[in-house]
Amino acid sequence: MKKNLEFIALTKPRITETEIQAVVDVLRSGWWTTGPETEAFEKEMVDYLGGNLHAVALNSCTSGLFLALKALGIGHGDEVIVPTLTYVATAHVVEWCGAKPILCDIDPDTRNISLKDCENLISERTKAIIPVHIAGLPVNIKAITELAQRYNLFVVEDAAHAVGASYKGRKIGTHSLASVFSFYVTKNLACGEGGMLVTHDQEFAEKVRKLSYFGIDKQAFKRNSEKGSWYYQVEGLGFKCNMDNLHAALGRVQLSKLAGFIEKRRQIAHWYNEFLTPLVKRPITSEDSEHCYHLYQLLLPEYWNRDLFIQTMKDWNIGCSVHFIPLHEHPHYKDRIDRSFPGCDKISQRNVSLPMDPGLNIDEIKYISSIVNKFGENQKFYRTFDH
Repeated sequence: MKKNLEFIALTKPRITETEIQAVVDVLRSGWWTTGPETEAFEKEMVDYLGGNLHAVALNSCTSGLFLALKALGIGHGDEVIVPTLTYVATAHVVEWCGAKPILCDIDPDTRNISLKDCENLISERTKAIIPVHIAGLPVNIKAITELAQRYNLFVVEDAAHAVGASYKGRKIGTHSLASVFSFYVTKNLACGEGGMLVTHDQEFAEKVRKLSYFGIDKQAFKRNSEKGSWYYQVEGLGFKCNMDNLHAALGRVQLSKLAGFIEKRRQIAHWYNEFLTPLVKRPITSEDSEHCYHLYQLLLPEYWNRDLFIQTMKDWNIGCSVHFIPLHEHPHYKDRIDRSFPGCDKISQRNVSLPMDPGLNIDEIKYISSIVNKFGENQKFYRTFDH
């Protein structure tokens, strides 16, 4: 088989001259920090999501999760439940607030948070749940919010992977108190860095916005506008998490293309499903939701060596990765945990992400699939030989 001449990365941002010109226009305007582009990006995101929402553009999804917890008054002595299969940011923000992250098992089929384990972990100190829509597959947000209501808990959705995904016909971002998106360079909507918190609660949004810029009592950029006033008051301890005009301009163009990006991602997932060997388990879908395929995750057979698989793919110029090393396997958390995570452990050593971005074409997907399939044939041979 002929090796692909160019390396096929796990993902890469897809831009055109439109994004470049949008950033150039901001550079030439002289207004680089938070300003009109940021405000317009927030409004356009609300329009895209639908519903009576308020949005706060920020420098990262991590900042949004952190500020949401701060705005809710979560601190020392409190507990927040997070899934163990997530990036460390989901749990770190809890600790930044002085609270304790309680790691929850996952459903091995969906890779999302286990509702049963989540309920078992609720204590009198529990204040919130942070469900993660892993890979772009929505969690059962109806069940999560109902669980939270029974125990008087807050729900803050880590929607880093889920911009453009839907649950029961409504976009993620419209279901709970707060959802936070990521616009990191690898995401479905990429700004390089950036994030956005959305909520139905205007008072909550205003509190987050104030926290995002040193606790100042008004939008800082308006102080320097033609009709603004130099005067301001700091009403409490705040932070520095605002999004600037440069990233917002890039985000606005990417948002205008998001529907097309996601349609292409779903097409790529369909191609993978068609061409890949039945030896690997594909991502599941749900009748209640629309997957936005931030990631395309395989579950490898137990007898495949994952490290060898990833290296083999790399040898054939194909980038793969693992999402994620579970939190309970990291030294920072491992030494403080005295329980097991059977759902996560069932899949965590077999989880692999294949290349996924809207710039991939059918020939590239056929090529990637053929290398996966060839690896599988070799593993079957060696397994038979060993026995």
